[in-house]
Amino acid sequence: MKKTLLVMALSLFSILLNAQSLYPEKFEDCKLSEFCLDCGNPQAQPPKTVFQNILHGIGEKKLVTLKGTLEMQILVDQEGKPCLLSIDNKTNMGSAELGIRQSVNATENWTPAIDGTKKENSSVSLIMEFVDGKFRAKRRTFNFTNQSNMKATGTPDQKGSERAALSERWKVFTQGNSELPWDMSRAVAADLKGNIWIGTDNGVVKISDGKWQHFNAGNTIISATKYNKAQTEPVRDLAVDQKDNKWFVIGYGVYCYDNRVWTKFDSVNSPINWARKIVVAPKGNILFTSWDGVASFDGSKWNVINKKNSKLPSDRVLGVFVDSKDRTWIGTFEGNVVIEKGKTTALNDKSSPLSKAHISKMWEDKKGNLWFSLYNEKGAAAGVYMLSPEGKWERLWNDNPTMFAGNSINDFFFDEEKNTLWLSQNNVGIIRYDIESKKTEIYTTENSNVTSVNIERITKGADGAIWAATFAGIIKTELK
Repeated sequence: MKKTLLVMALSLFSILLNAQSLYPEKFEDCKLSEFCLDCGNPQAQPPKTVFQNILHGIGEKKLVTLKGTLEMQILVDQEGKPCLLSIDNKTNMGSAELGIRQSVNATENWTPAIDGTKKENSSVSLIMEFVDGKFRAKRRTFNFTNQSNMKATGTPDQKGSERAALSERWKVFTQGNSELPWDMSRAVAADLKGNIWIGTDNGVVKISDGKWQHFNAGNTIISATKYNKAQTEPVRDLAVDQKDNKWFVIGYGVYCYDNRVWTKFDSVNSPINWARKIVVAPKGNILFTSWDGVASFDGSKWNVINKKNSKLPSDRVLGVFVDSKDRTWIGTFEGNVVIEKGKTTALNDKSSPLSKAHISKMWEDKKGNLWFSLYNEKGAAAGVYMLSPEGKWERLWNDNPTMFAGNSINDFFFDEEKNTLWLSQNNVGIIRYDIESKKTEIYTTENSNVTSVNIERITKGADGAIWAATFAGIIKTELK
């Protein structure tokens, strides 16, 4: 089988800090208490056989159908021995099924990182992307401003718009110019009172009338990281429900803040196990996607939607949404379904884009149109689609069908007031699309002051400004 390998050596500022797992799926057999993130001059270097060993562990039969992205944090000790510390598995197969930990830990010794004449313990993040029996790989970029902060800026995979064609300017909040406790941020939302909430890799921030309030392991029940009690577990997603409760995916668990009391939900008191995304249903239920199906909470009782009880094609759920007709749409890595009045229907009509790509996010506008971001690294089906109440499909960027094949959509926000769609595109930047004029503006680190190519969540503030959480700070559009 033909395999394509692209390894990108990327620049890095070094930093020593207590051990930290970067990704949600963690492994406990790496025992070092302190290491640096890809530090050294030279940095730790893998043996030439590292990717071949991983592919051998996966096996040729699985490689044929394997699709998606694996991001691995590998700890390399002073002797060069590798150990898989954490992983973000966004493929259609489980990590245990792929044998990733065994393959990484069994590879030949690396060349360890060196600081001057001293060998260092360090961690390296590698990304493998699989599509159509082939793969490509690269090394994750990290930049650091000081010994307590981490950020990732990156170079865009695609060219942005000409600077003169951009209609928006961005205001940037970082640890250096604001009270943001950590530059690497993954979530942002506006509550019912117009306050902005930010989820960082070191705590939660609330901005109210220009005043910043912090919530972390020191003043709430939010857990600290295992190896550094002064640092809070990363916030991976957040949402605000109809009662103005704030919901957070933090570390392994889920937290709810009712503006007075914090409550934690985990595998002990709920069916939640490594929740990924939070979605608020019209009737107030809170839905959590995971690799174990969908967990739903109505305020007192939990319910689980999975392959066993609801005929999902897979328990590895990418997206979920409940529309105004109380239909539950679920996207998995093996196909999409809609559940209505307890009946599950597979969305495999060949004339529908839902038969060719997987639902990652949905939204319903005031006219009853359903908006979809669809994920699929194979072929040209990934992208943004709109389904009218009459059942007619419309595809945005129809003249560029492979626009989101290699660089998927992380999030989108439909600003109905301005008839504008905002999208964050993985490893590219943020996109502004005027629905009436069909004008596209692509903002990257190269043509604007957008700070990172990694943008996770987008929201709108009460004043009309668009906010986005990036791996190098928070950005918002400047009001005109």
